Parts: sequence; structure tokens; C-alpha cells
Amino acid sequence: MSEGNAAAARPQRTVRKRRDIRERMERAVLADWETLEDEDIAIFTIRRPDGTDFPEFETGQYTLLAFWDQPSDDPRPRQLSIASTPLDRDFLEFYVILVRDALEDGSNTPGVFTGALWRHGPGDEILYMPRPAGRFTLARTAQPDVVCVATGTGLAPFVSMARTAWRAYQETGEAPRRFTIVHGVSYASQLGYAEELQRMAQDPGFGLVYAPTVSRPASDPGYTEAMCRGRANDLVRLHFGRETSGRVDPWFAGDLADILRERLTPEGAAVYLCGNPDMIADAKGSLAGAGFETEGRESQVITEDYW
Repeated sequence: MSEGNAAAARPQRTVRKRRDIRERMERAVLADWETLEDEDIAIFTIRRPDGTDFPEFETGQYTLLAFWDQPSDDPRPRQLSIASTPLDRDFLEFYVILVRDALEDGSNTPGVFTGALWRHGPGDEILYMPRPAGRFTLARTAQPDVVCVATGTGLAPFVSMARTAWRAYQETGEAPRRFTIVHGVSYASQLGYAEELQRMAQDPGFGLVYAPTVSRPASDPGYTEAMCRGRANDLVRLHFGRETSGRVDPWFAGDLADILRERLTPEGAAVYLCGNPDMIADAKGSLAGAGFETEGRESQVITEDYW
């Protein structure tokens, strides 16, 4: 049988058409756009064309975004967590990385949604779903300490939480809860919001601890001893005395190890995990082994896979 006949003899796969819900979405406008030192990572905002506020949302929630010029075979909107605070609803802010899909020849091509996003600029139209969604919110727990562990752009919901708590602290002089934010990246150039979080952390009354960690410090000219080393999940492993998994031995900067001994306990903490699903699964296992409730309504570990 020839190659052509063999191909014809094979059953043809039915390609399922992706549902297009963009007609149900509303129009917005890309406003501010800023890339980090790593230009594959951006912070951008959207506004409504008439200048009115977006609907109410809770910190930790997400909305759906899309473009009309996404490839026709994948019109789906993408879920992006909101990084801005619900106290300022005249705009929504997002933190995003340019996805690069691998090709068979070893090269890559920009992802469907982020590829379209990087082709656009301020003033261009973007579609959004008017009702924010998601249960990755602080209402899930009443614990006084909130320990947030993120990888990459999974930091976004924690920025919203920190900003909202900071505003309450500025108005009342009291911090509603203590936040500890561990942000894991490959290189220091990928640490979005670092200056803002460091500024909040400098106020001892607010109680926020910011712990950026770099997993490739030896090849990173931007790495400093003020940063932690290793993968975010390996810092969790190190804290609980478990064998670590990455190539870089994890290390806590400054007095962070002592701070976590006080804050990261089953008695007083809830842990929010957002980002790489492998990080989430690994950190969740470490927390379960340390006595944290990880399942059901009483769970102290709240998770959000970020792709």
C-alpha cells in the first residue's frame, strides 16, 4: 500500500469546533501597557469606552478577555486574574506572559491570546466578560496569617489582595491580616511588582513580608543576596524539613526562615497557591504532610492553577 493510500485508509479525526462566545462579551479599550525588563512579560490595563466603572469584584477573582482577531480555530477567551484593587474600578489591571507554543522544528510561535495581545497597543479594542468569577478569594478563610506562594504571573491575585489591604491600612491604621508573599521566577528580570511590594513591606505596621526567589541565580546578573534562591515549592519543602527537588539548593534570604516559622503554621495560617500546577501539587503535598487541612470546606490551602 502506498503512503497516500495508507493515509486515506486511516480513520479521520473529527476536529471539534471551539465554541465562540465573543458575541456575549463587552467592548473595552487597552489603556496602559508596560513590559518588564523581560519583554515577554507585561502589565496592562483596560478601560470601558464610556469611562464608567467595571462591575464589582473580589480580590483574587478573574475575568475573561479575548480579541476579534484571534485565529478562527480558537476563538476562546482566556481567564486572567485581576491585579488591580476593587476599590478602583475605573480600570482593570492584568499581569501576563507571552506564551510561546513549541513547534515540531524546535522553534516556537506566540500563543493564541497572548500573541494577539502583543500585536495590539493602547487604544485598541479588547473584549471582556462583564461578570468577574472565581473562588480564589480571602472569604475562603478567617485565618489571621495569609501565606501566598506564586510562580510567574500567578502573582496577580496576590497583588490585588495586598493593594486592597494596604488601602484599608492607610485609612484605619490597622492591617486586616498579615500577608507573606513568596514569588518564584527563573530570573530577577521577571519579578513584576517588586518595587511596589517592597515599599509596602517597609512599613512594619502593615506586616507584609515579600520574598522573591530566583531558581537560576548562578546565570542571573540581576540576582542579589536580598533575594531567596530556589524554586518556590522547594522553599516550602525547606521550611518543613523535606528533601528538595530542584537543581538549586533553596535558601531563605535574611530572617525569612524565622518569620515563616512563626507565620506558616497549621494553627494560624491559610496558604494560597497560584501558578504552575506542578508547584501547586508539590507545595500542597508538603503542607498536607505538615498538618494543614488541604481538602473540603475546612481546607487551609486554596489553589488556582494559572495555565
